[in-house]
Amino acid sequence: MQVGVDYFIEKLHSEHQTNRFSMGPDASLRPLKSFIQRNALDFQQNNVAVTYAAIVPPADPNALHARKRIVGYVTLTCSEIDLDGAYPLEDCEAANRYQSISALKVARLATDNSYHGHKIGKTLMEFAIALAVHQISQFVGCRFLVTDSKAGSVDFYQNKLGFTLLDTEENRQREHPVMFLDLNKLDVEAASDAEDEPEGERSIA
Repeated sequence: MQVGVDYFIEKLHSEHQTNRFSMGPDASLRPLKSFIQRNALDFQQNNVAVTYAAIVPPADPNALHARKRIVGYVTLTCSEIDLDGAYPLEDCEAANRYQSISALKVARLATDNSYHGHKIGKTLMEFAIALAVHQISQFVGCRFLVTDSKAGSVDFYQNKLGFTLLDTEENRQREHPVMFLDLNKLDVEAASDAEDEPEGERSIA
């Protein structure tokens, strides 16, 4: 599937169809289904978090009650990261005196169970990165894109998207370790194609 042809990325809207979104039999992923169906729009309308959905158009757009189906989504919110001295900012040494640095957080990332293997999750993450670089960081301080990854998804974020695992003993032992992308050092040509991508991510924050 190709973004812009087979599916599109749009800011979540009340007319988007969420009731068919499925995360499959894994009970640990069910909160991702519940969020998009019950909470995401409310969070967005009340400026808590914004969700961008990967949607496929209805087979017959002229049909009565035709709605765009959500097949994946990424939820973003304002945040910060405590680097704990593990990643000093060499290009802005004065900022190292602060405990936390500004960041945009990927709070949730999910792909419908029926659409795994189409790299929708990777495309949504690339969209989030582009949004952070070309929109958000141009108007407010936003040095990092961060996420609380599942331990099994560290390779996806690290090797496919260029994220760094926060290198502290405490973080390495976490069930959902903190990972970050330094937007000031982003090489947009460096990301390789993802062969595998996580079924879903949910921030524990």
